[in-house]
Amino acid sequence: MTLLLLILMTVASSAIAAPTSSGSMGGTVFKPAVYRELPDHAVEEGEVFTVKLTLEAWQPPMWQGVSGDIKQVVVYELLPPGVELVEAPDGAEVVKAKLSEALSTLLPSDLRVEVEGFISNATMGLVEVPHYPHLPIYMPLSNEEVTVIVVSVDDFVEYRAKVVNADKPVKVFMGSVLTEAEYRLGVVQAEVKRYCGPITGDFVLHVNAPINLEVPEPTRVECRVNVSSSLRMGLTSITAPTLLSFVPDLEEVAVMVSERLPESLPIVFDLSEAVEGGRLSRSIKLTVVNQTAMGDLKLCLGLPQGLSLGEEQLVVKVVETPSPPDLHIKFFLQVFDLGPEASFDNPVTLNFTYTDELVFELGVDEAKLCIVYYNEEMEKWCPVESYVNLDANYVYASVSHFTQFTVAEFTKEATSLTLSVSSGEVELGSAITVYGSIAPAMNACLELVFTRPDGSTTTVEVVSDDDGSFTYSFNPEIEGSWSVKAVFGGDLEHEASVSEVVSFTVETPTEPQPTTPGCLIATAAFGSELEGPVQFLRDFRDYKVTSTKGGAAFMVVFNSWYYSWSPYVAEAEYRYEYLRQVVRCSLYPLLSSLLVSERVFDVFARWNVEAAVVAAGITAGMLISLAYISPLAVLLRSVLGRRFKSIDAGKIARVAFAWLVSSLLLHLLGLLLDVVIILELSSVCIVLASMTLTPSLVMVILPRVLRQMRSA
Repeated sequence: MTLLLLILMTVASSAIAAPTSSGSMGGTVFKPAVYRELPDHAVEEGEVFTVKLTLEAWQPPMWQGVSGDIKQVVVYELLPPGVELVEAPDGAEVVKAKLSEALSTLLPSDLRVEVEGFISNATMGLVEVPHYPHLPIYMPLSNEEVTVIVVSVDDFVEYRAKVVNADKPVKVFMGSVLTEAEYRLGVVQAEVKRYCGPITGDFVLHVNAPINLEVPEPTRVECRVNVSSSLRMGLTSITAPTLLSFVPDLEEVAVMVSERLPESLPIVFDLSEAVEGGRLSRSIKLTVVNQTAMGDLKLCLGLPQGLSLGEEQLVVKVVETPSPPDLHIKFFLQVFDLGPEASFDNPVTLNFTYTDELVFELGVDEAKLCIVYYNEEMEKWCPVESYVNLDANYVYASVSHFTQFTVAEFTKEATSLTLSVSSGEVELGSAITVYGSIAPAMNACLELVFTRPDGSTTTVEVVSDDDGSFTYSFNPEIEGSWSVKAVFGGDLEHEASVSEVVSFTVETPTEPQPTTPGCLIATAAFGSELEGPVQFLRDFRDYKVTSTKGGAAFMVVFNSWYYSWSPYVAEAEYRYEYLRQVVRCSLYPLLSSLLVSERVFDVFARWNVEAAVVAAGITAGMLISLAYISPLAVLLRSVLGRRFKSIDAGKIARVAFAWLVSSLLLHLLGLLLDVVIILELSSVCIVLASMTLTPSLVMVILPRVLRQMRSA
């Protein structure tokens, strides 16, 4: 199928600028040059194309000072099998003959020998065309019929031809042989005929080629892909070679695509000529350019010198149906699957170039653009640390492994920080603990920024646990008002955030004095000792309950029991936000009960504060039991059924009432005798008896009420 006029090569090499001697005239004759133009794209089967032959400037012959001019230039153009002449030049002679006959009949003997030698070399693969090294050279056999066009050229001529038989990508030689150039010399009008002349310009017709290779500059090879032709030929990949043997200063191999590149047609960059000992011998850029109506969209892979490659090929494949991203990720460019799936010892640079027109059409925020990759283990799209150049319209990142990549608008998730301290006041030399959490819960590097009384700051790094909580303890070294805030600088997936500022005071140590312990669980639940519920509990305890002998005695016993376990609960609240919320909700019935008890205390205090604290204790015990214990008793009754019914609730109520009365008498005795141990015992018994009496009365009264409701 190839055009055989390889003769051009011989002609060009023998006569491009060298003068030859004329035996008949004894002078020097310079031959004219003919320039050929072929289509600059890959011709498809059935496509009609034009060939133009132009007579180039020539130096006229000189003999004894007599100048001459050209008479005529005759060109022999050969069309091989598979190429059909559609329209011949005006005045041309068209001859169809076997190749062997055409060579022997039309060409002089000396030229025929050179042409036959060139054909032999091409047939054995010894002739290479650097521009298209990836396609085979088709050579017709000597007994195959060729078409010969014999035409005279004085300026330029054109003819049209068509590829009628091409079932595979090939290189077709459209060579010409300039065999006759006649001159007239001065007034003598002597004629000199010379054979052979140089043909320059294009001499290869690219047929059915999936790629046209071009070298627009000494460091760049462009591979222009014909997607439609490739699919029609059933190709499973497009190979883009490095061609260092032809382009020794190569820095970039670019694949140019003007059609939609399907997933079934991956691009394979052949790096075999650039790999030595398993490593890349030079830095090379591999670029895929999608030429669209909105401009060029590019993916560029920057491979560093010395990169270790397990394979000598890198594959770029379009992913037509990628895994769907999360709601905060919006794909901006096509997804590419890069292979092989391997890790590199040196990072590879990914550079995606986009256009303003695409940004406008999709309505994306350029500042949020980043490169994302598909994490197969997590089955989600994750961001890569990327950099966006808003002026030049590109996003780049360094990666150490290949997988699926694209550019997306990535909206980071908002975060929040909560912070508290173990105490609002601390003595110099004592430790204070900072508690906090970050939401959403995650392992994160945080900063605690402490501001000293003199205005200077200290920054401490902490790492939150999986549940988002963190703690930090230290001993303040300066007296005065301190403050602390937590700072999260953000990461690839989360926005930055700053907590509210929390203050605490460092005081001068004082002489050891009896101190009133704080309400640890309530303080942790509500976040500060200054919160209203915590202040109410503290004021009720300090200014009313402990102001009486009976109340003070009760608090001694209660504190011994309460502070044996409450610090652990409080610490857990600081660590776990959800536990803090649960405890806070569960404290509201207690606060309501104590609020009623305070009102009872105020009523009886007008008469006697000791009686007031006893009445408040009985009220608190019964209400707390009603809120917390009675529902549990009712639940157990409904679950256990008959086994629970065997318990005599009325008997328990009578015993509890007797216990309460006896405890009151014992308490009265303790007040009269002013014996602390009796007051401690009796006050505790009064509260416990009250708490026992309430659920027993509920279990006596509730069944009766239910029976009356059923009978009604």
